[in-house]
Amino acid sequence: MKTKKAVLLAFVSVAVLSTIAYAGGGEGRPGPGRHFGGHGFGMPDPGMMIGHMADHLDLDDTQRENVQNIVDAAKPELEALREQFRANHEALQALDAGDPEIQNIALSNGQLATEGTLLFSRIRGEIHAVLTDEQLAKAAEFKEQRKERGERRKDRR
Repeated sequence: MKTKKAVLLAFVSVAVLSTIAYAGGGEGRPGPGRHFGGHGFGMPDPGMMIGHMADHLDLDDTQRENVQNIVDAAKPELEALREQFRANHEALQALDAGDPEIQNIALSNGQLATEGTLLFSRIRGEIHAVLTDEQLAKAAEFKEQRKERGERRKDRR
C-alpha cells in the first residue's frame, strides 16, 4: 500500500510540475513548449512581469524604480526556489517508480510550492504599496479580465 501511495505522489508531483512548466511558457516564449531549465517551474520571469505591469498601469519613473528594487531584492529567493524545484525534478527522473525517496521529493515539492506562493504574495503586497488607488483599481480590473479569459478558454476545452 505504501508503494502505491509513493507512486501516486510521484505521478502527481511530476504531473503538476509538467503542467506548470507547459502552461507557463519558457525562455521568453509564452505557452506550450516550456521545458525545465528556463525561468520555469511555474515562476514567471520577474523582468517580463515588471515591463508588462509598468506599461499597463502607466507607472511613473519612481514607481518603476521602486518595483524593480522590490523584485531585485526577491531574486535570490526566487532563484533558490527554482534551483530546488530543478534539483527535485532531476532527482525524480533518476529514481525508479517504487523508490521510497519519491515520497520525500513529493513532500519537498509541496513545501516549495507553498514557499513560492508566499513569496509571490509578499512581492505582490510590496508592489501594491507603491501603486496609487487608481492603479490598484486598474490592476484589479485587469486581473478580473484575465480570470474571465481563462474561464472562456477552459469552457472551450
